[in-house]
Amino acid sequence: MAYVMLYGTGWTQRWEVAEDAIAVARAEIDRVGRNETSHLRVMDPSTGEPTHVVVAWQHVAAAAVVGARQNDAPQTSAGQYR
Repeated sequence: MAYVMLYGTGWTQRWEVAEDAIAVARAEIDRVGRNETSHLRVMDPSTGEPTHVVVAWQHVAAAAVVGARQNDAPQTSAGQYR
């Protein structure tokens, strides 16, 4: 299980990332601050079913994917969350 954490001016969001979408979420957070959008595959907190959230990266000041199993992350990842 992993979560994508999104931080903006005056707001914070946490979404559980679908197991098969963790690598994609890690790649998409490189868009922070850009005038781009992404569809992230996340889990609906009410039903536990996969769904998508659209992120307007220009409104995101910082983002991280946290809580993924150790073997999901590259071994050379600097600042890896534990």
